[in-house]
Amino acid sequence: MGEERTRILSLVAEGKITAEEGSRLLDALEAHGTQTAVAEPPTRTGSTGAPKFMYVKVVSVEGDNVNVKIPLSLVRAGLKLTSLIPPQAMEQINKQMADHGMAIDLSNLKHEDIEELIESLREMEINVDSKNGDNVRVYCA
Repeated sequence: MGEERTRILSLVAEGKITAEEGSRLLDALEAHGTQTAVAEPPTRTGSTGAPKFMYVKVVSVEGDNVNVKIPLSLVRAGLKLTSLIPPQAMEQINKQMADHGMAIDLSNLKHEDIEELIESLREMEINVDSKNGDNVRVYCA
């Protein structure tokens, strides 16, 4: 909580953002509880089963904040739909993926593989702190 507030105040002190922009950011942090969401990952102790959502959170110095919650059931549904892709198209998809460094044969994915993939997303976390003070966070819980 205090870390994000201190960061905003430092940006104002360094002249990287105006006092008005800093005030808006501080108000946004307090109003939406973004301090906790950006600074600390959700508690994962005692969680059972696969994660249910992928979260994308952006706190922008300009106030262009983003908070997206994507149900991982969409991933399951999308991967199940691969069974409807004609074999010739599937071969082309697999070839293109392999050419771009993703050697995955979508036609051989099983339900257990999909669940294992989604469960492994629990360990994934991406945090980006830009020079201008913007924060981007992607994680699953």
